[in-house]
Amino acid sequence: MNPELAQYEALAKEILRRCMAEDDPADIHKWLSDNLNRMGGGDDTALLTWEASFDFLDRTLEYYEQLAKIPESERKVLTWPWESWRRIIDPLEEGMLGVVTAPDGAGKTIYGESIAEHWAAHKNKVVFVHYELNRKLMMLRRTARHTGITVRQMKSGKLTQAEKAAIARVRPLLLSWDGHISYLHTPGWSMERTVAELRRLHAEGECDAVVLDYLEKVAPSRRQIQMFGSNPFAREADNVEQLKNFAESTEVPVLMIAQMNKDGKKTSFDSVDRTAISGSGEKSNKANLVVLLKRERTAEGYSNMVDVWIDKNTMGGTGSFQQIMQPEYFRVGDIHRER
Repeated sequence: MNPELAQYEALAKEILRRCMAEDDPADIHKWLSDNLNRMGGGDDTALLTWEASFDFLDRTLEYYEQLAKIPESERKVLTWPWESWRRIIDPLEEGMLGVVTAPDGAGKTIYGESIAEHWAAHKNKVVFVHYELNRKLMMLRRTARHTGITVRQMKSGKLTQAEKAAIARVRPLLLSWDGHISYLHTPGWSMERTVAELRRLHAEGECDAVVLDYLEKVAPSRRQIQMFGSNPFAREADNVEQLKNFAESTEVPVLMIAQMNKDGKKTSFDSVDRTAISGSGEKSNKANLVVLLKRERTAEGYSNMVDVWIDKNTMGGTGSFQQIMQPEYFRVGDIHRER
């Protein structure tokens, strides 16, 4: 038998075995994709020759020239909601992976929500993957951010007519955005299952960018348990690899929210760096952008001042500054004061 056909026969037998064993379909999909990529086919778009690289550069510069002619408010780009971020970080490019990390209580999900909404307002179809917060709370937080009405007040069931009118005004405002957010609630999902769903949404034209909140909540797959056992760091490294492969193969940028480890929580902001990201170093190694957040603990809880450190940025510079948070309204804003 032709050696290549023999490979396909072996592949078919293994698919049948995995189906009979009732393996997770997402695990089978990843295994099959990995094997097909290794079997002689290759990607005819992977290689850029020296000569062709100059034409590629010309096309890239022409793209930016045409983009510059479009008013900023009408561009479909992944900029940032705050001038302090835009001053240092360029828009997230195709296939890039960004990480925002902070200790518990620092409001990292608020940042993720705000960035997702900013992207949606700028013509992007964003998928917000949330492993923890339920849909009810996500919608209440969004409403608080855009109305200034607290979640506690909404949950009291005693809204005034003025408050109800304010909520009603938000609906057509958000629906007028040229993009939108799809909320993917994934408690107990593995990364294989998550990535398979993201690929489906991307194929249907519903995924220009992803915000994932947050990595440490991803459940292990059967494959990962077999391969890595109880080692959470190895599983997290595998999850990041899957996420990065998805981003690069589809050219979909991904912003990942991640937890800060115990040392990072205790370290002063001036001394903290991306090694404070919890778990596997793959989170920062694979990332094109790493942003660290920290709020100091006070007698009342946490300070509303947020220290922000752009610790890794393959798109440009690094640096630190402060922002102000209104946690009761799930908002973040600039104070225009450099550290």
